[in-house]
Amino acid sequence: MRPQTSSINPNIRTLSIGFVLLLVGILMATLIATGDPVISTIVVSVPLILGLSVLIFNNPYYGIIAYLNYSFFANGLTRYIPAIPLGLGVDFILLLTIFSLFINIKWKDTAKLKQGIFYLTVLWTVYTIFLIVNPELGTVKSLFYAIRGVSLYSVQVIPLVFLYMDSKKEFNNFLKLIISWSIISTVWGLKQIIIGTDAFEQRWLDDGGNITHVLNGQLRAFSFYSDAGQFGATMAFVSFLTFILGFGPYKRKVRFTYLAIAFFTFIGFSISGSRGPVFILIFGFLFYLILIKQFKTLIIGLVIGIIAFSFLRFTNIGSGNYQVFRIRTALDPKEASLMVRLQNQQVISKYLENKPFGAGIGSTDVFGIRFYPGSILATLPTDSWFVSIWAQSGIVGLVIHLLGLAYVLVAGFEKIYRLKSKDLRVKMIALYGGFLGIIIASLANPIFGQAPMGAIMYICMVYLTIADKLDLEFVADEKKEIEDNNLKIAA
Repeated sequence: MRPQTSSINPNIRTLSIGFVLLLVGILMATLIATGDPVISTIVVSVPLILGLSVLIFNNPYYGIIAYLNYSFFANGLTRYIPAIPLGLGVDFILLLTIFSLFINIKWKDTAKLKQGIFYLTVLWTVYTIFLIVNPELGTVKSLFYAIRGVSLYSVQVIPLVFLYMDSKKEFNNFLKLIISWSIISTVWGLKQIIIGTDAFEQRWLDDGGNITHVLNGQLRAFSFYSDAGQFGATMAFVSFLTFILGFGPYKRKVRFTYLAIAFFTFIGFSISGSRGPVFILIFGFLFYLILIKQFKTLIIGLVIGIIAFSFLRFTNIGSGNYQVFRIRTALDPKEASLMVRLQNQQVISKYLENKPFGAGIGSTDVFGIRFYPGSILATLPTDSWFVSIWAQSGIVGLVIHLLGLAYVLVAGFEKIYRLKSKDLRVKMIALYGGFLGIIIASLANPIFGQAPMGAIMYICMVYLTIADKLDLEFVADEKKEIEDNNLKIAA
């Protein structure tokens, strides 16, 4: 028998739904009107979280995109809503996405994970978890908090990218996304320099941020990132990326747009007052010249580079400009802060002499201060991503970590050399140069692994190792475009 249809008048049903939504809206407005920032945030966030959860459950792809977007502003948002641990939002998004992955994945898709970098990432994660038995570990809490950024994020993000972002469309969308966020970031950074910081940013500076972000009365722009170092590194990365794209096989208007973005984000880098990211540009350009396989251009580029280096290293021209002065100090091997860093690292090295597995995950920097107050590693800043990894996981862990990065660099270099698509080739060269630059810059700054650069690096690691797969799709589309143009001409 056919089920009985509802006898409720459609107009009455519509009015009822509207009335319920009105009541919910009034309730939300009333709660927000209390003025409590925590309550207001929760009320506004609940509908967004529910909507995002539905999207992620339907397709894990939306989870990885949400993670990447959230990585850009999550740390900055804590200045406005300090009472809520917004950093855990990254964990929530990734865990939800992994849960969705197990629901939606098909067995045949797991073949995409048969990649060296995936296995090395799993090895690195298993090793860091195993360090829970490290006798040097004072409390499991430190490992629980710190291991997320050290290894857990990478072992979640990398397989998700292999499974859901391994196409030409998603690769191009990734580039557009990080470029768009970088433009917005630079605008916000310029606002801080030209107009000034807002009340929440100023409170963050007054609470201790000004120690590293106001030097000689000059503000170092940090935009909506965790600090000026992360802001400067991200802007330098994107500036290099778009500058290289500005010389790609594109129409004049597109090339001009890329170069304009490169110049604009370079301004973002310069106002950050960060010195380490200058090596992103130096080493990025060096490998760009090598990978383009044009000897004459390589010689010209090296000559220009030597002239630029000599200008910054051996003259004082332009030092009256704060940004130029800060960049110039990055090239001074006797610079005071560099000497302090080297001395700190010597002390750390001696402390780790008989600790092949390190002092324990979470024993350095912020978590070291929190969980091991007064210890040697808590009182000495590592000032380097790799020194931090070494101190926490020992020489064994550092070797495993470096092995993964070396694999990407070697595999990426070999695959880029064989690419046939001119479009993909210039994009991959730009990514490779930026990736290498971040690794070099991380020798002096804790850039790698922090948001948003960590998210960008994990995704780059995948794309550099599947460049040959993407090349097939790029070449096929380029051939089709040529055939379509020939047909139009013939018609």
